[in-house]
Amino acid sequence: MNSIIRILSLFFIPTFLLAAGSGEVDIVERSINFVIFFALIYYFAADKVKTMFVERRNSIAESLSKIQDKLQESKKEKQKALKQLEEAKKTANDIIETAKKEALIIAQKVDEQTNEEIESLVRQFNDDIAFERKKIERSVVADTLEEFLNSDSLALNKETLVRTLLKKVA
Repeated sequence: MNSIIRILSLFFIPTFLLAAGSGEVDIVERSINFVIFFALIYYFAADKVKTMFVERRNSIAESLSKIQDKLQESKKEKQKALKQLEEAKKTANDIIETAKKEALIIAQKVDEQTNEEIESLVRQFNDDIAFERKKIERSVVADTLEEFLNSDSLALNKETLVRTLLKKVA
């Protein structure tokens, strides 16, 4: 209450000092009217003004609390995202290593298959050569036999014929 009187006296002192001395002095009545007016305003509006400021303070505190909660939540989400990023990097590295190993294994398998195919082709080629050689030998033997058998001028016995064939074949 003392603080209100001090504040009011600060408002009234300049009024008393600067009041014009034009003959009619109604400064006392005006001051009393002002005090009454101020008291009525204070009486009717003080609680509402206080309530308004308290509500404003509470709403500011509430919004600040919400903002801090959102900040904490965003920090948690950031940490979660960073953890997920690290896990994704590890997974990516694992996938890359696995892919390299698989590529090496596949390359080895392709190399082995290629070598097996080459060996198979070489064996088949050698078999074909042997088959053709036997075919040619049979053809030569058949031609030689036919030549000897068809020639009437030569009369050979079996032993001579067999020796000749063996020489021809060898």
